[in-house]
Amino acid sequence: MTPTVIQGIERLFLRLLDSMVVFLAGLLLVLLNYAVFSRFVLNASVSWGEELPANLLAVLTFIGAAYLTKINEHLGFDSVLRLMPLAVQRILLCVNHAFMLAFALVVAYYGMQASLGFHGRSLISIDLPMALFRWAMPIGCGLIAIICAIRLVGLATGMIAPSELYPETD
Repeated sequence: MTPTVIQGIERLFLRLLDSMVVFLAGLLLVLLNYAVFSRFVLNASVSWGEELPANLLAVLTFIGAAYLTKINEHLGFDSVLRLMPLAVQRILLCVNHAFMLAFALVVAYYGMQASLGFHGRSLISIDLPMALFRWAMPIGCGLIAIICAIRLVGLATGMIAPSELYPETD
């Protein structure tokens, strides 16, 4: 694949993640506001007022974690890293991404095992499959693993400079 094709795939991937996060956050906002409006203004509570938003929040958490990993806005100590020599930065970022990759793979694997146990079960308050929400963990962690693996290879081969992985500064 040529670099422009890879860059196009990467932009599409980021747009897809961005769209998913915005959609999930917007849906969560609408559902929560409707549940509150229904309960306190219409005096008629909806049955899914807690269960559906809680499950959507879990989905948003894992997909959002992948998005934040992709845009380099996850938790880190980049201000300390920036003070170090470039070779040390590269080594520390490789170690960091190796740990993130290992953790993401473990969580994705066990999340997948746990998710398989929810097939055939539905949410209590609304007829939606539980697996729809439970698969967010292995999918989100799988995306994080892919991002970390690509970056680890890029850092190790010199194709990615440490400065490319710093979050945007204010």
